[in-house]
Amino acid sequence: MRSIMLRFAGFTGAPILSALAPFIILPVVSRIVGDEGWANFATGQSIGALGMVGVLFGWAVVGPVRVARAESDQQRGLILHESIRSRLITAAIAVPIAGLATYLVCTSAFRLESVAVAVVTTIGGFTPAWFCIGQGNPRALMIFDALPKVAASVISLPILAFTGQVLWYPALLLAATVPAFVMHARLTAHGDLIGRLERRGVRTVLRALVPTAAIDAAGNAYGATAVPIATAGLEPVEASSFASADRAYRIATMVVIALGNTFQAWVLDPSATLRHRRHLVALVAHVAVGLLGGAAIALLGPWATGIFFGEAVAADPLPSALFGVAFFFLSSATPLIRNILIPAHRYGTVFGATIAAAVVGLATMLTGSFLGSGNLIAAGVAASEATAFAVLLIPAVAVLRGEWMVTPPTALPK
Repeated sequence: MRSIMLRFAGFTGAPILSALAPFIILPVVSRIVGDEGWANFATGQSIGALGMVGVLFGWAVVGPVRVARAESDQQRGLILHESIRSRLITAAIAVPIAGLATYLVCTSAFRLESVAVAVVTTIGGFTPAWFCIGQGNPRALMIFDALPKVAASVISLPILAFTGQVLWYPALLLAATVPAFVMHARLTAHGDLIGRLERRGVRTVLRALVPTAAIDAAGNAYGATAVPIATAGLEPVEASSFASADRAYRIATMVVIALGNTFQAWVLDPSATLRHRRHLVALVAHVAVGLLGGAAIALLGPWATGIFFGEAVAADPLPSALFGVAFFFLSSATPLIRNILIPAHRYGTVFGATIAAAVVGLATMLTGSFLGSGNLIAAGVAASEATAFAVLLIPAVAVLRGEWMVTPPTALPK
């Protein structure tokens, strides 16, 4: 178990730092923009997250699996090269759409700043994080993804506090992250490394990504739209309170991402023995984190958001509790998708679960927006994650049983 603990330490550090970056700057931003602009700023972040999914176009889902299974640096470099070429195409579409959507959804308060955040967050789709995860390289994940974001936040903090100009944050975030992305690409996917390996055309790459891109897009359709829906349907003060609950939930999900990053390459390691035992360790860990994290969000959310974002925009108790429920199901479903169903090429199953979750979640959230109920919108987030988990559980168990029939469990992995 020592190897998995070391891996956990490495892969936890980088995502936690990535989560800490906005956590450092958001308390200052929330106090500058106030209860009318806070929901708009959070909307820009949420729409930017959707735009980033558009830029990645499925690479965050299938990319780590391909990299983990690659047998040489040349093959891994080719994978990254294909991803960069395809993401240049998707970015040309996603970036302007994210900016326009944010402009249309937000009210006049700090609209320009919200659009800038959406655009820069969308450009974050060029991150090499998924590649580093599949490679099992937490050091690269730290250098090329986490540290630039932390640097942007740390530098922005005194500038925002002194000037009151929120635009400094997206500008510095862009200046810190894009050079890191470029440097990683030059080190990993340059022509000499790839050599004469056959390179697929961009159209071929994009067509192959459509199933996983559809899964990712559908999942984020209910995962990242809660704040824009709340901003469109609630009064500014209530929308800002809802945005604080959502921000706390999104920051907490970084723990789930860190845990998933830790286990994915470890479970899918081609040289691993007793993989079923590795699956079991990952499943138990995710359920435990879901229980603890969900309880923390439910019980501490209103108090914590009041301290960090200000009492004027503190989260209400019921939405916090519902986000806690969503966190539990999100954490529990993560290993079913990343470690079991996607590697087994059960894309249809995952897509079906995602569509079911999107239908249930979006219908509930839109109804809540129409009725002006933040509680109902939060219930839609919880319902969507619960639906996804319920649909995925039985197929994932069936896949595991098939593996166990081939290699029955006998001992814990080392």
